[in-house]
Amino acid sequence: MAMRAGKFQTSKSAFGRIAAAVVGFVVLWGIGLTPVQSGDGTEFPGTVLSVDQTAGKFAVKKDGGGTRFTFVINDKTIFSGTGLSSLKDLQKDDHVVVVYQVQGTKYLAARVIKK
Repeated sequence: MAMRAGKFQTSKSAFGRIAAAVVGFVVLWGIGLTPVQSGDGTEFPGTVLSVDQTAGKFAVKKDGGGTRFTFVINDKTIFSGTGLSSLKDLQKDDHVVVVYQVQGTKYLAARVIKK
């Protein structure tokens, strides 16, 4: 009986270490997928896939992943970076960081920074 109790304690201890490792991995993995928050929105670094000047929107594919967002702009959207002063300067394959806010079902670009 004493031997079985010892085995149970070892199994319980090993299970606890494995469970802690799994939880730690999930937490770290989740942190890596979480968008970066800044003072005026969420940062989304990526590559421009398309630009629709007429509709005032553009699509960006996130760096290192398959996430793709379509952002809309308004008269308060700030453009900065090399040669970028408005939506008309944004081109396919430009590398950007978009700082956005969710408004209803739309992703509103507060700032677009060309890298």
